[in-house]
Amino acid sequence: MAMGSDRHWAVVGTNRGFIALWDLRFQQMMKLWRHSRSSPINRLATSFVPPPQSWVGKGYNNNDARPYIFAATGPNECAMFDASSGHCSECFRTVEYSSRSPSSRIDGLPQLQEIPLSTTMRRKSLLSQGNGSARLGDIVSSSFRSVNCIVGSTGASDYSFLVTGGSDCRIRFWDFSMPSRCYVTSGIEPVQPRPSFERIDFDHKSRLMLCRQPPAPALSEVDSSRVPKKLFQGTRAIPQAHSQGITDQDFSGTI
Repeated sequence: MAMGSDRHWAVVGTNRGFIALWDLRFQQMMKLWRHSRSSPINRLATSFVPPPQSWVGKGYNNNDARPYIFAATGPNECAMFDASSGHCSECFRTVEYSSRSPSSRIDGLPQLQEIPLSTTMRRKSLLSQGNGSARLGDIVSSSFRSVNCIVGSTGASDYSFLVTGGSDCRIRFWDFSMPSRCYVTSGIEPVQPRPSFERIDFDHKSRLMLCRQPPAPALSEVDSSRVPKKLFQGTRAIPQAHSQGITDQDFSGTI
């Protein structure tokens, strides 16, 4: 769950992939969406800023500010949605690929399908039954990495960023427009190739920031001079990464 910037509204995510927007003043659900991934909503955040495509350059205008929802769900991705229309403005996604096949298939942007709120009984039925989506047991049993926590700063021109942590034990720093400013700050093995970041523009209102994460090579594929001494039972260095999935993170000046 996450509060709106004015404390008048809040968004709530469910384990069946639903996101509900509540008006706290009237204690009433105003909108209900189903995320296209049909996966548990791991983390939500909100922000009241202009569209991210206008943060850099002369197009930046505070009069264009609107409420946005950040939703971490599905296979290792977090997306930024316009709370007014449900449109996905930006998505941050990590895909893994082997050195032999670097061109992994890239899906399109996630979507929020708005569910009509006709009656109270219909709302309760949708939230309890999942409106035909996959069962929770089927979702949990499917094996994929996920983003579990998100923090950052938005709308501050060149200083906007997002930091994600997840079940792959890695912390990633994302810039909203420049792939060269993105990096993995924790979780990379010494012998593992560095990930590459790229930006894919779908149109002038949507874009995808993509991290291609190469797997760690087998020991037989690594030159002995690059193999850490701990693999030869020598001096062991202090671990510089998490060995378990990251479930939460925080710092001052968050979204």
